Amino acid sequence: MKIKRVILLIIGLTILSACGKKIDDIGGTLPERSEIAEEYKWNLNDLYPGLENWEEEFKSVEESIPAMNKFKGNLNQSGAAVLECLDMRDKLASRIDKLYVYAHLAMDSDTRNPLFQSLADRIASLEVRFNEVIAYIVPELLDIPENTLNSFVRNTSGLDLYVHYLNNLNRNRPHVLSPKEERLLAMTGDMARTPGRIHEMLTVTDIRFPKVKDEDGKWVELSPGRYYKMLYSKDPDVRRRAFEGMYGTYETFQNVNAAVFDGMLKKDIFYARARNFNSTREASLFRDNIPVAVYDNLIQSVHNNLEPLQRYMKLRRKVLKTDALHLYDTSVPIVPEAGEKIPYDQARDLVLKSLHPLGEDYLKQAEEGLYSRWIDVYETKGKTNGAYSWGTYDAPHPYILMNYNDTRDNMFTLAHELGHTIHSMLANETQPYIYADYSLFVAEVASTMNEALLLDYLLKTTEDANIRLALMDQWADNIVGTLYTQVLFAEFEKIIHEKAEAGIPITAEILNDTYLSILKSYYGDSLELDELYKLTWGRIGHFYRSFYVYVYATSISASTYLSGKILEGDDQAVINYLNMLRAGGSDYPIEILKNAGVDMSKPDAINYTLEKFGKIVEEMELAIGSR
Repeated sequence: MKIKRVILLIIGLTILSACGKKIDDIGGTLPERSEIAEEYKWNLNDLYPGLENWEEEFKSVEESIPAMNKFKGNLNQSGAAVLECLDMRDKLASRIDKLYVYAHLAMDSDTRNPLFQSLADRIASLEVRFNEVIAYIVPELLDIPENTLNSFVRNTSGLDLYVHYLNNLNRNRPHVLSPKEERLLAMTGDMARTPGRIHEMLTVTDIRFPKVKDEDGKWVELSPGRYYKMLYSKDPDVRRRAFEGMYGTYETFQNVNAAVFDGMLKKDIFYARARNFNSTREASLFRDNIPVAVYDNLIQSVHNNLEPLQRYMKLRRKVLKTDALHLYDTSVPIVPEAGEKIPYDQARDLVLKSLHPLGEDYLKQAEEGLYSRWIDVYETKGKTNGAYSWGTYDAPHPYILMNYNDTRDNMFTLAHELGHTIHSMLANETQPYIYADYSLFVAEVASTMNEALLLDYLLKTTEDANIRLALMDQWADNIVGTLYTQVLFAEFEKIIHEKAEAGIPITAEILNDTYLSILKSYYGDSLELDELYKLTWGRIGHFYRSFYVYVYATSISASTYLSGKILEGDDQAVINYLNMLRAGGSDYPIEILKNAGVDMSKPDAINYTLEKFGKIVEEMELAIGSR
């Protein structure tokens, strides 16, 4: 089943009327969706003109699913039977994808809306039923001897499309169960979603954050988006109040959060053991044929290069002229006057200009995405947190969710999500459905590549020393967030899964102690680590997609390495990179990246990026020291 969940992004129906307001025009409370101008909200009519069309398609798909049963027990008869079965499965799966994406985009626009919740629940249940019906396919294919399958491919016109798919199935033989067992596992799908669903409802819908004073002394309702914005404040008291308001709220809910987290761990352990894997981590990495050594080498490489991270924090402490630098102080721009607001319209113009190195075709798609209502821009009441890009094979384009708040960091996020969007478009245009979806291991290369090009463009178009220093700080801060922090998260996931697999009860205390211990090992004495930061595990939604976050670190390393070639004017590097985007999932991700020019089974790209980080920190030290 292939729902394009590359960055699980969920978006919203635009059925509410617009009053033409932008979020900047609204006071201390979050605006309703109806208060945002239409041009800043995505238009889901490209998926279905209206809810009645969604309902008609839902009914049609529901009635079509039983037809898949006609192939049950007959796949070993001929290659023609295999081809017809796989073709019908993929067409139905694609239709379910589209229903799924629409429903979840609608719900993410306003998670309070019971109608949207209902749509999402119904299509999720239909997907589970579909998976139950088709659960026989993989076991039956693996009951066919490999030589016979190869003969089917040679002698059946059209079946060669599935060669990579069938080869990958053969790799899975030790982990595929009997048809009855596979059906039982498929039936657990709704239960498996429960921990993530509870965490989302708790952190997005039910939790109420306090009001805190902003820089102007006004009381404003704290939200995830406003929290991040306040961390950029020049006033240390604003940053402290935002931190205490956010983490103090999570402290209140820590035991419920821990119970949900424990449920997620038990789910992972159940599936890993049911499929005969040695560990949950091995089970997760196996899907993309990523050696566990890649994960371990990444953590080790970062531990070997913690000194530049700690130097960077000490540099920040020096700039802020404080004896104690807190983690909530580390987002403040090193050059305050360079931390000016960047309105959304200016941000999308700058992003577009930065993408010229990737060629005219890429630029054309980027412009369409930025100016044709593919993007839901501003934070509103009930809207889901964060940012993402999400689409479906049969739609004309993906969608982007933002909670844009006029910061430089948000501009880079926009470039990031646009990278995912164009990656999906190129893969969909080039690959058949079975290979259009791509691995997360590759996905984040496309997004961080755009960030690298944006930074390079901004550095090249200003001679202002303050701005240049601010941009170097932007890049360094990005490495901290995307490489160091994500590896810290990855190490936490590794250790906490290992504890759960060893039978250690996972409580809030265990989660807190484990996270804080790792945090201290990364930052040493370069920061004053407030005790409340031990609760960070409860805020990270990505933990509910286990062993996912490490790909941010491998990807930014790969994109840093590849962007260096592109920015040097290597035309072949551009061709190879765009071919990587078009490849989708037609090969294993490590092989796709090798074809693009970087081998992630070796530590070269990681070391290259960390060495560059160290040099940037050194350059910043010299620039600040000369003032």
